Amino acid sequence: MSIEEILSETSNLVLDTSVLMGYFMDEKLSIIPLLEEYVFNENSSLILYGHNLLKSEIYYIICRKKGTNIAKNVLSKIENVINIISDSWLFEKAGAIKCKYPIAIADCFSISLGQFQDCPIFFLEERELSQDVIKKINEEFKAKIYIVS
Repeated sequence: MSIEEILSETSNLVLDTSVLMGYFMDEKLSIIPLLEEYVFNENSSLILYGHNLLKSEIYYIICRKKGTNIAKNVLSKIENVINIISDSWLFEKAGAIKCKYPIAIADCFSISLGQFQDCPIFFLEERELSQDVIKKINEEFKAKIYIVS
C-alpha cells in the first residue's frame, strides 16, 4: 500500500519527530506535498496524535540548531495541530518495546501511541529502525510503522 493510499484511508496518524521537524522546518522531503494535501490543510479530517517526549525532542533539537525562540515557535505550531496523549497511557507498552529493541525511547512512545490509537506511524529512515526491526515490531506489537522520505 502506498503512503498516499494510507493517508487517504486513515482517520488517525502519528508522525515521528523527524517527520514533524521536516515539515515545520521546511526540509525538502518527498512526503511534504502529501502531508499538505492530507494532513495540514483546513479541510482535513485526519487527527494527528503525539506525546510529550515528542515535544521535548523537537524542542531540544531545534533549540540546539536554531535557538530558543525558533524552537518555541515551531512547538507552538505543532501544539496547534496535534492531540497530545498522556504518557501514562503509553509508558508500559513503550517500555516493553524498548526492553526488546535497541531504539530511541521517543520512537518507542510513538510506536506505543500508534498501537494505542490503532493508526499508522510515519518515520523517516533511521539506522535503528531497519526493515527487519520494523517487521518484528509490527508483528509483535500490532503496530503500523511506515518509513517515509
